[in-house]
Amino acid sequence: MTWIKICGIRTLEEARAVQQAGAAAYGQVFAPSPRRISPEDAARINRSIRGGILKVGVFVDEDLETVKRIARECRLDIIQLHGSEPREYLAELNYPVIKAFSVQRPIGPDDFHGWNAWAFLLDAHSPERRGGTGRAIAPDLLRSLVSFDNIILAGGLTPDNVGGAIRRYRPMGVDVSSGVEYPLGGKNPQAINRFVREVRKACSKHPGPVRIAENR
Repeated sequence: MTWIKICGIRTLEEARAVQQAGAAAYGQVFAPSPRRISPEDAARINRSIRGGILKVGVFVDEDLETVKRIARECRLDIIQLHGSEPREYLAELNYPVIKAFSVQRPIGPDDFHGWNAWAFLLDAHSPERRGGTGRAIAPDLLRSLVSFDNIILAGGLTPDNVGGAIRRYRPMGVDVSSGVEYPLGGKNPQAINRFVREVRKACSKHPGPVRIAENR
């Protein structure tokens, strides 16, 4: 089963919708974004959500001690770094780390050497902001990544196209935010359910390694 993360969660109702749909994880953004959430609100949500779903905190070039504090206070399971953090930064975090790359050129396995990351998230490049733009990665930039381990595919995914993306690239996981939102913002529970169903339909025997990142 492909690992599924729904990102940009801001309310308890959204978190519950993700859990009920059967996704493996939800993401909370602690960086400049229309979906930014305060640590206080995130902690309140995470205290109320139990049952094994993983909580992922998304940061962009944040001070290391601030990341550690928020992760601890919000009971995060995984840290996602979406900025220009160096390799040494990851070594200081006692958490599984998803290192995100904004893809502007053809990318392949050599780009991931030397990173002590649990997984690598590939998102479309945007000069305006990191992630959540709804833009898809150009297919020719991903040609060399078919079946490469530990890749989470993001960028422009929706219930309509996620099945095709899984069949084409066979990623470890998929990540969606704007693709399961109402036109005016906020997560759409029906779209989340459909997204998860389409992922399951497209999957064969490529399980996501949820066991590596245990709840704290």
